[in-house]
Formats: sequence, C-alpha cells, structure tokens
Amino acid sequence: MTYSQNPTLRLILPLAAFVVFAMLLTFSLIRMFEIEKDMRVDAEQNMLWVLHQSEVAALRLSETVALADLGEATRDDLSLRFDLLVSRFALLNDGPQRRFLEHTGFSDDLDHLSGTLASIAPMIAEFAPGDGAPLRVELAPFPRLFGRAANAAMIAEWDELGGRLETYRDQLRQIIASLIGIMMAGGILAVILVLALRQTRQRNRMLRRERDFSALLVSSSGEGILAVDQSTRCTMWNSAMTQLLETSGEDAVNQPLDRIAGFFDTTPVREGIKSALKGETSRHMLQPLFRKDADEPLYVDLRFFPMRNEEDILGAILFINDASDRYAVHQKDAQDRDRLEYLVAERTRELDDALLRERSAGEIYRNFAAMISHQFRTPLAVADSALQRLIRRGLHAKPDEVVERAGRARNAIAGLTRLVESTLDAARLDAGQMGARRVECDLGEIIRTVCARQRETTPTSKIDLRFDVSGSVAAFCDPAHAEHILENLLSNGIKYAASETAVSVVLHADAQWLFCDVSNTGHTIPENERTQIFDRNYRGANSVGVVGTGIGLFMARALARLQGGDVTLQPDVAGVTFRMTLLRFKKGQT
Repeated sequence: MTYSQNPTLRLILPLAAFVVFAMLLTFSLIRMFEIEKDMRVDAEQNMLWVLHQSEVAALRLSETVALADLGEATRDDLSLRFDLLVSRFALLNDGPQRRFLEHTGFSDDLDHLSGTLASIAPMIAEFAPGDGAPLRVELAPFPRLFGRAANAAMIAEWDELGGRLETYRDQLRQIIASLIGIMMAGGILAVILVLALRQTRQRNRMLRRERDFSALLVSSSGEGILAVDQSTRCTMWNSAMTQLLETSGEDAVNQPLDRIAGFFDTTPVREGIKSALKGETSRHMLQPLFRKDADEPLYVDLRFFPMRNEEDILGAILFINDASDRYAVHQKDAQDRDRLEYLVAERTRELDDALLRERSAGEIYRNFAAMISHQFRTPLAVADSALQRLIRRGLHAKPDEVVERAGRARNAIAGLTRLVESTLDAARLDAGQMGARRVECDLGEIIRTVCARQRETTPTSKIDLRFDVSGSVAAFCDPAHAEHILENLLSNGIKYAASETAVSVVLHADAQWLFCDVSNTGHTIPENERTQIFDRNYRGANSVGVVGTGIGLFMARALARLQGGDVTLQPDVAGVTFRMTLLRFKKGQT
C-alpha cells in the first residue's frame, strides 16, 4: 500500500476515518446509556411492594377491630392500625403509583375506597365494643382491591420486562456492530499513522540536511546570528556570536537567553524576541553591549524576525551587527553639534548682556529723569524758598534766622542727595550691577551704629534697642548692604510711627538665622496693600503727606535676598513690624 502524494487525499482519508470512528463511538455510548437507564429500578415505582404493604395494613386493621370487639385491643391500637392504612393508601394515591393504577383501570375503585376511609375515620375514633361487625364490613373491600391490583401489577411488570429484554437485545446488536466499525476505523487510522511516521522520518532527514547546510552558511557569516524556540531557548549560535559575546556555541545552545549573557535580559532584546514570537519584525539601533572584563561597550544593531513553518511560528531569529564605528561617528557629530550650540549660546548670552546693559542704562536715565521731574521739585523748592528769604533779608537777617534758613536749605539738599542715591541704587540693582560680598559681620554692632546715626539725624525720635539672643550674633552677610537695609527699615518705622511713640528694634535668632524686627505702633497696613508694599515706587494710602519715593522697601528686600536672606512684613501684630532675616555665621563658611 502506497501513501498518496496528493495532499487533499492525504487529509480526506484520515478525516473520514476519524469522523466514522467518532460517530460510531458516540452512537455506542448513547445506546449503553439508554440500556443503563432502562435497567435502573426506582423504588417508588415498585407497585408489588406498595400494594402488598397496603393489603397487609388493611388485614391487620380488620384483625385489630375483631380483637377490640372482644376487648383484647384498645382504641389506641385501632388508631395506630388505621393511621398505617391511611399512610399506605396515601402512597398509592400519589405520583407514579396513582398513574399506574389509572393505567390498569383501578382509579375509580381507589377513589371509592378514599371515600370509605373518610367515612370510617369517626367509627375508629368513637369505637366501642359491639361496633366491630359493621366496621369489618366497611373494611372488607380493601384487601380484595389490593390483591387484584397486585395481580395486575405483576402481569404488567412481566410484560414490561419482556419488552425491555427485546429492546436490550436489539441495542446490544447495534453496539456490537458499532464496535466492529470502530475497530475498522481504528485500523485505518493506525495504518495512516504508521505511514505518516515513516514520511515524517524521511522529512526529518531532509530537514537535518537542510539545517546542516544552513548552519554552514550561518557560521560563515560575519554577522552574529542566533535562533530561539518558543520557550526562548537558544537553538542556533554562530561563530560571529562567539566573537561578540565571548561565549562558545556549546555553552549557549539549549540554554535560556537570560542565562547566556545579561545583554539578552535587557528591555530592547526582550521586547524584540517577544514581538518576533508573535510574528512581527522589529529593529533596535546602536544598543550598548558590555562584554566580559571590558570597560567600554560595543554598540550593535539588532534585527528580530519570526521563524515560520508555513503558518506556524517556530521561534525567532536575531541578527546582531557591530556598529561601534558608526556610533563613534555619531558621537563625534553630536560633540561638534553641542560645541557649536554652546558657542552660539555663549555669543547669545554676550549679546543679551550687552542689550541688558543698554536697556539698564536707558532705564536708569528714565527713572532718574522721572524722579527729577516729580520728586525733586519739593526739596528744591524748599531750598530755593529759604535762600530767597535770606537774600531778601540781606543784612537785616538775624543770626538765628540765618541759621534756621540755612539749615532748611541744607536739609532739603541732603534729602535731594539721598533721593538721587536711592534712585541710582535701584537702577543698578535692576541692571545686575550690584553684588554682595558675604563675610563674618557683627550684626549687633551694625544695628547699634545705624540706631546711633538715626538718633543724630532725627533727635526727637525714640528708638528702643533690645537683644533677645544669647551667644554670638555674627551674621554671614555683606555689612554695607545690611547697614543699608536697616537704615531703610528704621527710617520707615520712624516716619510712619504715631507721634510721641518709640520705634523698637529687637534682635533674636534660632540655630540657623538671625532676625532683626523693626516695629512701630502706627496705623496697620491694609490687607490689600500687603502684597504690593515691596514693589518699587509703590506707596500706601497712609503715605500721604510723608516724604518718600517708594524705593526703600524694594531696595531692602532686594539687598537681603541678594545675600541669602529676606525682608518680610510680619502678620497679625499690633502696629507694623518689618523683619530682616540673615544667615548666622558658622566656622568654615565661605
């Protein structure tokens, strides 16, 4: 017998044999299940037993009635026997037993006896000696009916058993025929299997020859090639892979990839293998590959392909190509590009700085011009008025008047000088031309100096100075800026303090910071002005009639932040409190 080379015929014959095998096996199982079901005996359908028990219950009740009539049985004995008869009768009058009696024609008699049972129930309950005769007459039909019904049940069961046996014989013959067909179909399948095995061995020999030839081609390739099966075990490893990873083919084949080298446990390789096993191709360029005892990695290109057999995916193939030279070229290009970008950025910064300086100069000029046009008029007018008065008085002016008028002019000119300096300082700060030189400073001495200077400038002002700090009060700051900040805060506190009240200056500290609080008891600053009080040229509603430019607080905060500190307006305190915060000096701090 030769195995056909036509693929369609090779499939039709085993498929037909399998279908016949399955159909015959299913038919045989169905028949055997039917026989097993027919052979089961349901206890509730055993009519002979039920009818016999009912007949025995009726006879015993009649016997107990006779004994009770003679005084040898009690009324309880009668009730017990009657209840047994009623229970047997109820069993006959229910379910399959009732249907069987209806089938055999005893349903009317059964209904008649049901009525009889209901009529003799009072007789049983009120039984007295001498009532036995009529009660036995009522009970006489029960044993006769049960006997006739038992005969009919036996005949019906014998008829049914005979029919079942005939059915069983027919079904067994069908099962035997099916088994013969199953054996024939199994024989055909066995022959097909043997032929398929022989052809499989032939194909395996051909595949081995093709695999050996493919292995020869792979081993001669300069590109690293490996193959894995569905479980990601290595099935092929060429010599180029040995050179790349310094692992021989004997150590790699039949091993899981993650055990061969850590490179195969990286995300690009795992994702590429997973995609190839799903039938998708992918590639990852310039991936680092670290070899044993190597300080610098190789950079390789990876290509993943599925390995198919017609529609089935048998595994995946990975091609690895050394691209270190290309990576070096890319790195050199990137370095040159970064250098060019850096040079462009540097040149851009230089141009921006030049533009910023130009803008700052223009801003200084505009601020100075605006300040001259708006703020400088008052002190100039005061000085001019005092000098004109002295000129008009001439030699008639008294010495005291000369001193008073000259003092007014001098104070106006001093105020004008301070106004010019603060305006120029604010402009220089905006232009980034003002820096901070932080050194160790005695903040207590700076505070005393500023307070003494302020007392000389405003002799009528009251300043309360208090140090609530133990140990050193050395601050890490620029002393000139710290002095400027305190002068602004103290000057503001005195200008806006209520009349005849003192301005308090309190120095306190924690482990890291020194705090100098300048407080007065003047009007509190409204909530809507607190966020703007440190803006340049901003003056609050309580500054009406008070000389100032709105630059002092702006300068104070800017100079404090320039050296790592801050100036803040303290919330929820009586009056107004501004706090200067500076870092404490620590040994070794630079």
